[in-house]
Amino acid sequence: MKLSFRSLVCGVLLLPMLLACASQDTKDASDPSNQDSKSNSRNVSLDDPEKGGKKFGCIEGNCVNGIGKYVYDNGDVYTGSFKNDLREGSGSFVYSDGEKFSGTYLEDKKQGPGEYNFKNGDKYVGEFQNGQINGKGTYSFKDGKSVSGDFTSDGQEGIGVLTDEGKARNCKIAGRKLLCE
Repeated sequence: MKLSFRSLVCGVLLLPMLLACASQDTKDASDPSNQDSKSNSRNVSLDDPEKGGKKFGCIEGNCVNGIGKYVYDNGDVYTGSFKNDLREGSGSFVYSDGEKFSGTYLEDKKQGPGEYNFKNGDKYVGEFQNGQINGKGTYSFKDGKSVSGDFTSDGQEGIGVLTDEGKARNCKIAGRKLLCE
């Protein structure tokens, strides 16, 4: 089956836009509305969840230096390692919209190998640097297509190979567009 340029562009244009979503759990700590910046893991609302109240903050384990579970006021949940009150080491972050990241953190940012699952069924498996998609990885679409290569600028730029129904094509990602030979 030949893939038309229009269907390729329409189907793959979402790649960089969706990849940009992967960095959303790294926010400016000075913004008080930021769900991921913990001013103090020990601050917990102890309202009874059984009576409609919500429990926020560190709800399990040690969220300062150890393994714990931290619930943000928007419903996002991080479960994993902490060091000096920051996400550090292995962990998983489940967003309230259904997206999920599993991998490693360094100083509260995604760093190293990880997997990001998007709510639309697409998935990125590969390297993260400084909280962003940067490095070698594979972005797999729910329809079976995939792009493997080197990503930069949080997945908005890069080079790689698009695989569709067993056929490979060299591609370049530039300005949120996938351009293939």
